[in-house]
Amino acid sequence: MCAEGTALRLNAKVETMDTEESDKGNGIDIVEYLKEQSKQIDEKINEYLTQADSDRYFKKLLGRSGYRYHEETLHKSILEPALYILNQGGKRWRPAITLLIIKALGKNPDDYIEFSMISEIIHNGTLVHDDIEDNSKLRRGKDCVHIKYGIDVANNLGDFLYHFPTIALKSSKKLSDEMKYRIADVSDTEKLRCTIGQAEDIAWHRYLVNPYKISEDNYLQMVYDKTGALASMAAKIGGIIGGADDDTVNALGHFAASIGVAFQIQDDLLNITKSAVSENKGGTGEDITEGKVTLFVVYAIEKLPQNEKDRLIKILEEHTEDRGKIDEAIGLITKSGAIEHSRELQERIIRDAWNNVDKRLPASDAKNYLKALAEFLINRTI
Repeated sequence: MCAEGTALRLNAKVETMDTEESDKGNGIDIVEYLKEQSKQIDEKINEYLTQADSDRYFKKLLGRSGYRYHEETLHKSILEPALYILNQGGKRWRPAITLLIIKALGKNPDDYIEFSMISEIIHNGTLVHDDIEDNSKLRRGKDCVHIKYGIDVANNLGDFLYHFPTIALKSSKKLSDEMKYRIADVSDTEKLRCTIGQAEDIAWHRYLVNPYKISEDNYLQMVYDKTGALASMAAKIGGIIGGADDDTVNALGHFAASIGVAFQIQDDLLNITKSAVSENKGGTGEDITEGKVTLFVVYAIEKLPQNEKDRLIKILEEHTEDRGKIDEAIGLITKSGAIEHSRELQERIIRDAWNNVDKRLPASDAKNYLKALAEFLINRTI
């Protein structure tokens, strides 16, 4: 099936989901909403990181030593590369989840924008590390941080972005100490979850175990951890700030993690089809060159005849850049029915997770936008 036909098929299916409002039929333009939210989030990220370009800020954050930071060094080694990756864009859908949940729970999200950036800054830290581990050249169409600034700067920057947001949280006077503790606890748990997922992905990528014997459940657990963890963090932060009870906070976290799973499936699909995603990452089929195990590979290996399964594995093991072999591998994946299967799985994951959240949130525009966002992320082409 061609990519265009697949997209049309998904559009038809999304319309059948049990939803009170669609993203178009009820005036919800989720793309425009994300653009508007991104402006506010980016302003806040820049504000916080610009403060980090000073001796005074770090002493406020970390305590006084009796000595002095060299501010130009901080600028060159932290601020400049941090703003380089953070200002490259991204859809900022994780912060949007935080803000929509805060609003759905009856509080004004504009009062808490700085807390929505926690998951986004940490996410960009993971991207810096991912690009080093994958030896990637491009991120969002530009040189990766380690290409532009060097592996040493990039590796340290990833660590900084991982820890900075929750340390900065402590200085806020908007939240009670109990809320700060709960958010920090959520952050620590989800960051650990993220590293476990990354460890599994690396193990399969480097053949520390046989990646062609993992099950679909194994793969989905990895993605739930690696990609879903920071979405879960974003949602739980929104729930905590909004005053939700623990059960609701956990349900919101599971819903957002499920969005993360569906998002990753879509990202992997866009990598093997001609799209803005594949072009920004170096071309269609980069995942084939990396020998990456995706849901499509797992499904194809289970369903293809033995000779075609062996051929697909051989191409993946070669880490080939040969265009003909990459297209052959994509053709085998398509033949297996993996694309259709992934679409059905995306929709079921989101639907099941939403049903648990639906009964916990009161009816509101914010709730409608939250669901529209989930549907957008499994139907996006960019």
